Amino acid sequence: MTQEIPHINLSIGGVPEHFNLPWRLAIGSGILKQHNIQATWQDFHSGTGAMVQALNDGDVDVATLLTEGAIAALAKVPEHQRQFELYAFYTQTPLIWGVHVPQTTNLKSLKDIKDATFVISRYGSGSHLMAYLLAESLGYDTNNLKFKIINNLQGARDLFKQGGDYVFLWEKFMTKPFVDNGEMRRLSDFPTPWSCFVTCVRKPILQQYPEQLESMMQSVLDTANELKKSPIKHKLIASEYQLEIEDVKDWLKTIRWQKTVRLDKELISEVQKKLEQLAII
Repeated sequence: MTQEIPHINLSIGGVPEHFNLPWRLAIGSGILKQHNIQATWQDFHSGTGAMVQALNDGDVDVATLLTEGAIAALAKVPEHQRQFELYAFYTQTPLIWGVHVPQTTNLKSLKDIKDATFVISRYGSGSHLMAYLLAESLGYDTNNLKFKIINNLQGARDLFKQGGDYVFLWEKFMTKPFVDNGEMRRLSDFPTPWSCFVTCVRKPILQQYPEQLESMMQSVLDTANELKKSPIKHKLIASEYQLEIEDVKDWLKTIRWQKTVRLDKELISEVQKKLEQLAII
């Protein structure tokens, strides 16, 4: 006798950016109902730190986080107190961060940012952790970094209108419209040194519904790879995220989603060692 697949309701979260469109398409298409999953999507404009809190508080069941942010968050609490786990890598490729400064600033190049203040969405966020990696890559003392919390991209835009010696790291294609209109300048690109996104799941969900979660994740990855083959992908992504077609074409050259549900333990260890080296965890 075949065991009946339980019906589950899942709240799924992520930042409202283009690489998460496969999640929204999979949820909106109803394909997850084939696995008896009723899913809803929740946007997190503030990024990784807000999603970590939501996972810990039980406000979302599943979320796709920046790899370094998820690993840092889990490393800071004992294993028996962890409310969620790393489940599967979402992408194969790094995230390309833009290094941004206000239009009116004394900062003209990367060599000028040594004493600048890093603008971050919150402590523990990707913009916070990447500031350490950028500073280290430039040979600066990461113990002396200064930070200002602005919550999200809109907070950075508002702050930058006043000018000042601020540095803001954010995904380069999401900020490009504001570089193009003169709100900010991009000094450089700075890619993460590893696969950039990992999907995390609350422990009770992972323990109760492992087979359905795997089916759901595979459906999302299949949707992502189908999207990349779609003849209307450029128009769809540009329309959904208010991007220029040419920028979407450039971005799609840089992104590869995973094809199967997998978690690379060696890569996780590599990221953890790097974060420990920088005294982030």
